[in-house]
Amino acid sequence: MKIYVVCDLEGVAGVIDHRQQCQWDVTRDWFPRYLDQARRLATLELNALVDGALEGGATEIIAWDGHGNFPGGLDAELLHPECKVVMGAGDAGPAGLDGTFDALFQCGLHGMAGSRKAVLAHSFWGGIASYNVNDEPVGEIWMNCYTAGLVGVPCVFLCGDRAAANEAQALVPDIEVAVVKEGLSSEPAGIAVAPAISLAPEQARKVIREAAKRAMGKVDRIAPLRVEPPFDVRVQFTKAEFADRVADRPEAKRIDDTTVEIANADNPHVLL
Repeated sequence: MKIYVVCDLEGVAGVIDHRQQCQWDVTRDWFPRYLDQARRLATLELNALVDGALEGGATEIIAWDGHGNFPGGLDAELLHPECKVVMGAGDAGPAGLDGTFDALFQCGLHGMAGSRKAVLAHSFWGGIASYNVNDEPVGEIWMNCYTAGLVGVPCVFLCGDRAAANEAQALVPDIEVAVVKEGLSSEPAGIAVAPAISLAPEQARKVIREAAKRAMGKVDRIAPLRVEPPFDVRVQFTKAEFADRVADRPEAKRIDDTTVEIANADNPHVLL
């Protein structure tokens, strides 16, 4: 069986501080102090997923580093020898995902913007306060499932924080999840540092490996997520200047200083 893995960084055990572990600025040659640590932790979680998937019957595994452009969220030197990686695609993914894959796995995912008891929750990037499709708030988990569904591929596994797992189970009730940390704040904290409980990385990898193996048994039992157009898309940004960047797109309507919508769109990512 051929498996595609979408990888992110904010949902990894031990990752709690976005500025110090998850972001960088190549234009100023600035890298956070703990980015290498976070990338190492993320790669080892992916490797645990690969071990579990192989034990469950996977024959080919391809992962996409979905955490931005180079250097991204994975360390290629630590990558499992049985896993291939999509490189150079930046955020424009999942690159290479097509109907030849049997299932989608999501690794290191986080909850959408506005999630409570979440760790580093956001929708696509920190400047979005909410992203709504047909009056429903969505985030990266939904978009990954939707994209896979376009080519008939079901999402059967997700690992990340508790908020991400709850989000995935609301979309795909029978999905296999591995929870590696949980936010403690009852109010949405976005990508700000907030209290959380995390498994030790070694224990997180054990949980992921076992869940990934179980997920392989669900590949033929879970249907792809299919959502048909048209799409009414509304985005509320955190600042008016962010709304300015998309307000002049065809069919876009400015609702207020920070909110833009497009009705009857062909795709749900029209305002990204």
